[in-house]
Amino acid sequence: MEDFDSIRPYNDSEVNEKLIKYNESSVFKKMIAHIYPTWTQKTIARRTKNITSAHAFQELLIFPAAKAAIDRSTEHFTISGLDNISPDENYLFISNHRDIVLDSTLLYYILYQNGYKPGQVAIGDNLLSSELVTDIVKMNRTFIVKRNLPAREMIEEAKILSRYMRYVLKDKKDSCWISHREGRTKDGNDRTNPGVLKMIAMDCLGDKMEYLKSLKIVPLSIAYEYDSCDVLKAIELAEIELTGSYKKDGTEDMKSIITGITQQKGGVNFAFGKVLDDDVFNFKSDKLQEQFKELSDKLDDKLHQNFRLFPGNYIAADLLRNNSTYADKYNAWEEEKFMKYFNEKSELRKNKEDFEVYRRIFLEIYANPVFNQLEKQKI
Repeated sequence: MEDFDSIRPYNDSEVNEKLIKYNESSVFKKMIAHIYPTWTQKTIARRTKNITSAHAFQELLIFPAAKAAIDRSTEHFTISGLDNISPDENYLFISNHRDIVLDSTLLYYILYQNGYKPGQVAIGDNLLSSELVTDIVKMNRTFIVKRNLPAREMIEEAKILSRYMRYVLKDKKDSCWISHREGRTKDGNDRTNPGVLKMIAMDCLGDKMEYLKSLKIVPLSIAYEYDSCDVLKAIELAEIELTGSYKKDGTEDMKSIITGITQQKGGVNFAFGKVLDDDVFNFKSDKLQEQFKELSDKLDDKLHQNFRLFPGNYIAADLLRNNSTYADKYNAWEEEKFMKYFNEKSELRKNKEDFEVYRRIFLEIYANPVFNQLEKQKI
């Protein structure tokens, strides 16, 4: 385990020790009060006192927060395909990535609620903005993906990460969650980066595709009816398109985390696909690099097929192309609801020079899943 100290979650023996140092922290208390507004200081003290393991940390603090997020910010929360996995097995969940915190948090809340094995989550170190955030993340069974390093260091860190994931999946028999690409999908066009699959297989010196197959990869499609950060994403992408760059102000990741948790999301669906089987690992090419690309494309097919499309997705597709191709997929009430939402989100940018670019990108966030799922089937 010494090899993994820089990226691993905290062990059970470390959890209570880390929590104790925040007993008198006003920042920690404010954060808890924001997430759990009905909890008194006595309630917080009682709960934290009983936390002596990562499981207890999740059970007493994280999962109640997940339930609160569902209750406060969703109209309906649905799960499909859970019968594709067994409570007695561990898996490598690879999903599309829309929300910084909620994607993985809601996944493990679902597993916890339904009696499945707990697991570990990958998170980029760019989100570890403070010691407090780092401690919370590492108490929550999260391992660290190091980013923005020089090429040589990046390769060495990728080897360590690959070895660690092998340790978790093969030795500890825990599940893992990792996004199919670095960072969130901001334009709604979910595409797997073959580099993620290469990193996972890096520690295998034998047949890499056989190794990946042995990890029991489950494609997980995560769909939010309303992307909480759609405005933030559209503004960023519009600026990149118009100026060639976008510079974060240092607070945006935390703003995205808070927005993702608190803003209304309408319906939310988590769709568990079937474990990637022999058919998926039957490749046209015998060249390894091409096989990684084929595998990423096949994974995308699964993610797109299982993605839950909401009426707003179809409406956005028709608005974007100025036609009524998908008019049979929504009714007048659903159209009025989405248009009200879209107009409210666009109001602040109507007098901006970038409005037309912003409008197109905003609609693409919702339309691209339609194009990926339905129009790909016609090819």
